[in-house]
Amino acid sequence: MRHRLTSAVVVATALLAGLAVPGSVHAASDASLATNAAGAAGASGAANACPPDMSATQDGSLTVFSAQDGTGVPEGLVVHLRDKKTGLRVARVDTFRKVTDPESVLPDFQLVSEPLKLAALGVYALEVGSETEPVSCGDFDYRLRAVVSKVDAADGVSLDNLRTTVSADVTTLDPRTGASAPLKNAKVRLTADRTAQDATTDAQGHLSSPFTFRGTENHTDVRVDVLDTPDIRPGGRSETARAVRQKAEIVLDPESRKIKARYGSTAKITGQAVRIAADGTRKPVPQGTPMLADLTGEPRTTADGRFERQLLMSRGGPVKTTWAGGRSPWLHYVIANTEADVVEVSYFRDFKATVDAAGVKFTGRLAHKPLSQTPTLIEVQRSEDGKADWTTRKVFTVDFATARFDETLPGEGDGHWRLRYAAAPSMQGSVTEPVRLTRTATAFTYFNAAPEPVRKGQTFTIKGVLQHETPAKPYGGQTVQYYLQPVGSQDYVFKGEAKTEADGTFVQKFTGEESGAWIVRYVDSDGKHLNAESRRDDLVVNP
Repeated sequence: MRHRLTSAVVVATALLAGLAVPGSVHAASDASLATNAAGAAGASGAANACPPDMSATQDGSLTVFSAQDGTGVPEGLVVHLRDKKTGLRVARVDTFRKVTDPESVLPDFQLVSEPLKLAALGVYALEVGSETEPVSCGDFDYRLRAVVSKVDAADGVSLDNLRTTVSADVTTLDPRTGASAPLKNAKVRLTADRTAQDATTDAQGHLSSPFTFRGTENHTDVRVDVLDTPDIRPGGRSETARAVRQKAEIVLDPESRKIKARYGSTAKITGQAVRIAADGTRKPVPQGTPMLADLTGEPRTTADGRFERQLLMSRGGPVKTTWAGGRSPWLHYVIANTEADVVEVSYFRDFKATVDAAGVKFTGRLAHKPLSQTPTLIEVQRSEDGKADWTTRKVFTVDFATARFDETLPGEGDGHWRLRYAAAPSMQGSVTEPVRLTRTATAFTYFNAAPEPVRKGQTFTIKGVLQHETPAKPYGGQTVQYYLQPVGSQDYVFKGEAKTEADGTFVQKFTGEESGAWIVRYVDSDGKHLNAESRRDDLVVNP
């Protein structure tokens, strides 16, 4: 945070020297603190760049602020003032006092000139650089300064008596001469938290005006401000009208005294806030009294003192309800507690169920709020219709620390599938939405070994057609496998394979070696088809 000189320090510094006519501001008496641009410019030259901030002080000095890291002020700084009406440069400022805050941990500083004595009041342009290539650096406010002093606000306001009297002296300071004069019959603004009204000074520049609070303010400071005008630079000052606090009660509705909700949900707390007036009667607090902040900001009471708070359920235990910020200038501190029971929740994220050659695959994450490190079990369930009769086909473990899972259930995947986390009594479980997975039927619509019978060593041909889907259509580009079950054997012997053509047909020649039953099989290759097996075709091989 930037540390700036107070008005008193700046004025004291500025009174060390002065100028009678526009021109260069000469060095202060403390030569060790002076920065003279004429000498510095001869050594290194002044940069044509604006410092981070320049402004006019109350007495008409020019203050230049460095950046917080102590940079941003060109060496050998020369600043010019230009009259906005005539377009002419009227003053050159090249001498400053360097002022640092001895208590600041930052290397920032301020350069403060002597008070400028310009011929006319007004707002001048600040520039650096040459006349032909000026760089605009903001404004120098050289209007009359509004000064508000001796501000007082009568103490003793309360919700039974919201009216006070604000008094102040309002003057102007002329930066050309340092002379002060009453600001006569001038409109000023009286402002408090959420409340404002206008008042007028008298012929002596004195202000004495009634001011009425609303009783819903977070503080009872009253500020007196002279507003900005073409001739006067604004100014103001605050004072506190101390309030007498009243006893109060916050009565929660029965259903708001103890609530149970799942983690991350929004819970509602309702009730009524009342005060005990000076005569002992119970009355609603003023409409608009701000309550402790919730999801919507600061909820406010209605005309009958009722309120509603919206809270995000994130942890169990007592939840307090009181005034905004924990205090009120009008009411004694009072608190109403709600006992909150937060139900832990779990939920699946990024869940996917797919089927491939290996089986049904489940991927995703199981999240838990609040975060738990305990491993837990997830059930893989299947149903024919996706509505009832869910049966658990597999159980696997997931660790909440990683939350991710990638599990496969081998076998065919036709049916409705979901994952279920049963959780525990103190926690809600989770179930994924059912996913319908299907595999396409396949079938050998034709299969034949010919000629038959054959002699041993003679060549024969096996032909067939593979189709899929409903209604059936050719299933080309697939591998089919040939098997022979010799007479007297219970086992099938692999004899080779072939690729189906675009029309689903396949042909393979074999040499007759022994009698037996031939079949052909199709094994799902993409995880989306059912396996298929042809009919048996007996082939006799004669000697």
